[in-house]
Amino acid sequence: MQTAPIRWTYTGGTDPLCGTGASPAERLLAYGMASLFTGLILLVDHHREVPVAGGWRIFLLAFFAFDIAGGAVANMLNSCKRFYHSDLQPGEGLSARLAKTPMLFTALHVHPIIIAYFLRGSLLNGLVWYILLLASVALVLILPLYLRRAAATGLTVLALLGNLYLLPLGAGLEWFIPCLFIKMVLGHAVQEEPYRAG
Repeated sequence: MQTAPIRWTYTGGTDPLCGTGASPAERLLAYGMASLFTGLILLVDHHREVPVAGGWRIFLLAFFAFDIAGGAVANMLNSCKRFYHSDLQPGEGLSARLAKTPMLFTALHVHPIIIAYFLRGSLLNGLVWYILLLASVALVLILPLYLRRAAATGLTVLALLGNLYLLPLGAGLEWFIPCLFIKMVLGHAVQEEPYRAG
């Protein structure tokens, strides 16, 4: 069995994207995967000639791909777990306060509505997904800590299946809901021990 030190303390400038005190390897992993996902999503949508692949919508699609698909990896980083689930530190401002308040931070993620509206998806399904996202995070947060990871995984799998079979967001957006639930429900809402590099 591998072991690594668990450390809840951190120092440095506030970084709600990779977590304050993220190591170079953590930053490389987060930004590298975000870039890879963004390129892949743009390439696939262009190849499939989906309706979102044109004009200013490409920029919007790239922004959401980087933020949501990349955020699915970033929110799993030990540096993010440490940052999100520790007390507010002296000198940390509004961005840190928002990131450390899971329900408020989730409520700010109106992304399913925005992406559906601007990228020709189902606005009604986007609204339903936003409500389901809020309800999922709320459910995870009221459970005892030892059940949260498993419950968040179950809710994320349900979102993946629901997106596939019941409430599709739109052509070219099939990736969005699974990545959003990984980022917010499985990643952000679940407190886990933050390991440091050995």
